[in-house]
Amino acid sequence: MTANTTAFYIDCTGLTVYMTRDALQKLASELSRISEAPPQECFEIHVRSAFSQFDENDNYSSPVLRSGDGLAAMIEGMHAAIVQDAIQRGEEPADALPSPFELTFMHVGPEGIEKVATQADD
Repeated sequence: MTANTTAFYIDCTGLTVYMTRDALQKLASELSRISEAPPQECFEIHVRSAFSQFDENDNYSSPVLRSGDGLAAMIEGMHAAIVQDAIQRGEEPADALPSPFELTFMHVGPEGIEKVATQADD
């Protein structure tokens, strides 16, 4: 499956994931797989990672993230700053790279939902 089977568009109203039929079927299969596991296992799927690939030159390619009003650049900049802070604190190696903005689906039980629902906003 190639990286161009999936694209993300984010703006102040939400995140839209554009996918081909093959990509949607792969996502449905993965969601079915994780839903069949015990919720305490916290199985998950990282969508951009799952639809990433290496090209013929062995360069990593992740599905594109586009945005309105420069939101993608702001998100990626915030993540880069978090990684840089972790490097300075010695929590990450000096060559650590920020991963791309990710969409993750996680299978949890009701207590996992409650924990997130009652977590304070940062």
